[in-house]
Amino acid sequence: MLEERVAGALRGAVREAYGIELESVHVERPNHAYGDYATNLALANARLFRRNPREVAQAVAEALNAPFLESVEVAGPGFINFRLASGALGEELLALLTARERYGRREPSGTPVLLEYVSVNPTGPMTVAHGRHAAYGDSLARILGAAGRKVVREYYFNDGGNQIRLLGESVAARYAELFEREWPVSAPESLYRGEYIREIAESLRQRDDDKHLLVSPEATLPEIMAFATQWCMTRIKETLVRVRASFDSYFNEKSLYESGAIEDLIGKLKESGHVYESEGALWLASSKLGDDKDRVLVKKDGSYTYMAPDLAYHRDKWQRGFGTAVDVLGADHAGYPPRIRAGLVALGLPEDFLDVELVRLVKLVRGGEQVKVSKRAGTFVTLDELLDEVGVDAARYFYVRSSHRTEMNFDLAVAVQQSDENPVYYVQYAHARIASIFRRAGLNPEEIGEVPPGEFAPEERALLLELFDLPRVIEGAASRREVHPLPTYLETLATRFHRFYTVHQVLVDDEEVRARRLALCAGTKNVLGIGLGLLGVEAPERM
Repeated sequence: MLEERVAGALRGAVREAYGIELESVHVERPNHAYGDYATNLALANARLFRRNPREVAQAVAEALNAPFLESVEVAGPGFINFRLASGALGEELLALLTARERYGRREPSGTPVLLEYVSVNPTGPMTVAHGRHAAYGDSLARILGAAGRKVVREYYFNDGGNQIRLLGESVAARYAELFEREWPVSAPESLYRGEYIREIAESLRQRDDDKHLLVSPEATLPEIMAFATQWCMTRIKETLVRVRASFDSYFNEKSLYESGAIEDLIGKLKESGHVYESEGALWLASSKLGDDKDRVLVKKDGSYTYMAPDLAYHRDKWQRGFGTAVDVLGADHAGYPPRIRAGLVALGLPEDFLDVELVRLVKLVRGGEQVKVSKRAGTFVTLDELLDEVGVDAARYFYVRSSHRTEMNFDLAVAVQQSDENPVYYVQYAHARIASIFRRAGLNPEEIGEVPPGEFAPEERALLLELFDLPRVIEGAASRREVHPLPTYLETLATRFHRFYTVHQVLVDDEEVRARRLALCAGTKNVLGIGLGLLGVEAPERM
């Protein structure tokens, strides 16, 4: 990266002028009027130099040995501004073209991270809210991988517990109605009432006819629960494929019960001395380990609270050799991390093993009004319905365009527009426009193997500097586990390209200018394709 070359040259200049070895030097993109890059190292290290910052900046500028810089200027109280030589810009563009889809990517290193996301309970189809989790989690995994992190993606199916029994009873009640019969349920007001419940019941009837009405409800309910859960799991996986969210593994909560992992966990916690009995229940003394209060692990009736299987699951992550576990959860789980982390610490795991990213709510807007979501009332909008209406590309892009830490309004009217008002269309159109240029030139972008020397116009320089910013954007997004900086970057890049294309004709008669501009277009097309790919969005050749 050019930023790293500038930073390296600055460290050498500081060493030459003052005999000081700086650990890091901050280089940034300033307002274009000041130059291509700038540094505040003289101001940031004033105590270390013990000299007037402007004097230090002047000495460092004079000691610089950087032929790739066209000019160096000291400004203000101690800033140093740089302008790159056209030759250096051409060399970096050639490096970008040579790297192709590998540009901005780092080789994987470090301890593997287990990224768990979506993990919708298998009690119904995915909703538009779950779609944001899928888009964020999958895009984050792609960005982390591009930044050199080793990432394993996992989906956790909560296929145990009371919500699965409730699903089974909901289906059983509908199933009985198909035969004009009634099914005894424990809590009628809590039954799931979505249209999908009727679909599951009908599928069960087609497979088994009235078989489940010929035996006692308690005897056959487990089979109905298993059928309904599998039906939901299958639909969820189909939707995940459709929305381009992939996983390396699926983990079922039920396996923790079947393997004895939960009983073993309780035993380990008892050995650790961090549990106690009170009022007939077994408690985790989590308030002494960072939680706001103690938590029940085993109820009076001997059944487990959600804490027990969740702790067993996260302990399993550690036992599988992951150095960090990152959970992507809904904002309503804000109290979840401290209590689970407390349990893991009680088991002897590092306090920083578990990290959590909370994803805020999505408000679906249609005609300026919010579409209400109510899963149990059956009026919720499924993710598949959203994909049917706006398409996968628009859904993926809109979901991650704003920070996952803030609520978002998903405007359906904008998402379906084919105009500059639609940000994903705007970015994709830049890619398609470049593809059109190469079709007219009768050339494949991958065939460009050189960048003829020459001066770059202001619009070309601005576009080049934006292109070269991709590695920094990827690394910054990965470090902060944010996705939205990438759409912001792509929209800025598309704007830079459209401005360049408005001012400069690409297919001119001058062969060197033509070749240089085609190389610039090829580089832009490559970076747009990389960025869209990291978001799980297609980069079309035609629109």
